[in-house]
Amino acid sequence: MSIMSFFAVSCETREVHRDPDLRTHYYRNSFEQCLKALKEYAEKEQMDVKQVNPTHGEIYLLGSGFDVIVTALQLSPIETGVDLKVNIFNLIGFNRPKKRALSIYKHLDSTLNFKGISLHP
Repeated sequence: MSIMSFFAVSCETREVHRDPDLRTHYYRNSFEQCLKALKEYAEKEQMDVKQVNPTHGEIYLLGSGFDVIVTALQLSPIETGVDLKVNIFNLIGFNRPKKRALSIYKHLDSTLNFKGISLHP
């Protein structure tokens, strides 16, 4: 764990990230199936699904002291890529943004049909 990630109040995943844990995850599922899994996660974690924009593939989740913007792009009828941006409403993140992102990916990996990580660099 780097000192910068310890203090960071936000964390963003992307296709090519220097931290392998924070690379885009792909699933053999549709956008709707990913949305359903995210809603299940939000309910389990006592988060509110504030907004869903299927046109742009964005889902906005709000929790106590943090928010998450999920971008789920459906690349084909059976492949969806999921990226996350986690923001903590605090002066110091204490590595919580990364932990939250990994928690969401862990839930999606176990709920959906996981295909791989960083498949389209």
